[in-house]
Amino acid sequence: MTLLGVESLVYGIDDLDTCTRFYEDFGLEVAERDSAMTRFELAEGSSVILRRRDDPALPRAFLGEPGPREIIWGVDSQASLESVASDLKRDRTVHLDADGTVHSSDDSGICIGFRVFPRKPLGVIAAQDENNLARVARWNRHRKWYERASPKQINHVVFGVPNIDAAVEFYTRRLGFRVTDIMRGFGMFMRCDGRNDHHNLFLFRAPKLLFSHVSFAVETIDELMVGANDMQRRGWKSDVGLGRHRISSLMFYYIGSPAGGQSEYSADSDYLTDDWQPRLWDASFGHYQWLALPPPEVRMSRQGTADVLAGPLPKLDETVRAAESNAPGGSGERR
Repeated sequence: MTLLGVESLVYGIDDLDTCTRFYEDFGLEVAERDSAMTRFELAEGSSVILRRRDDPALPRAFLGEPGPREIIWGVDSQASLESVASDLKRDRTVHLDADGTVHSSDDSGICIGFRVFPRKPLGVIAAQDENNLARVARWNRHRKWYERASPKQINHVVFGVPNIDAAVEFYTRRLGFRVTDIMRGFGMFMRCDGRNDHHNLFLFRAPKLLFSHVSFAVETIDELMVGANDMQRRGWKSDVGLGRHRISSLMFYYIGSPAGGQSEYSADSDYLTDDWQPRLWDASFGHYQWLALPPPEVRMSRQGTADVLAGPLPKLDETVRAAESNAPGGSGERR
């Protein structure tokens, strides 16, 4: 079985007009819209679907606050779809839609689905290389200019879960996810076996199940900043501003979404092959390299480690250094 990333993110919301306006301002393209739902489609073919909270087409609500009602993962073939459905039926309820979508839930209670995903080439024209003090790569030409942000793919989703070891076990053993990095005592990053971007799912330890954010990829840092400026002018706010993670190298800009959680512009991710070995990161070192508006509770350190993990995947508590606090602070879930 090969998973190709998030195929659809389905929300149950109260105010369809406001949530639709948010994602239009964010740069997503409307593919379908009526009085009950709006579906946005990205260049890769993935979707963000907004439905009214009481829509009978929605699966059960699994969160205590606004957020997604289902994460649908794309698979590469009908054979892969049948394989995952057969495996999940061994120990949980599985429902098959008329359109062939498989619906179930993970070990944390998150509603998940699976659908054949003919993921499209992005059709992106490569931006000009960056000039730097060691190498001039661009002579007699400007960089690509952007009028607004237009996210092309869904990079990852992030959830807090009470039993992270059981959750990671489910995604790695049952669905073939690969752990890419670990934040000591806090959370684990995973990528789908059919993707090479640093992570498509991040799970962190939380006292209850909660949704943090969804990350949307844009072409370059310039496009990210154009999008951030445009959203500010339209009245949508970020509580921490622009930043870069040391783990994954992602440049980011988080914006509170009326649909629940946050939506993130992201650019310049690390990409990994199957030769990559997971690293163990101290939280205050790995979480942010820099942050434009760091809240008082956020701790950042220029000193830290990224130790290569050798051997079997450890339990999360086994990654904590002796006599050392590794809590990343108030915004540690944003990855």
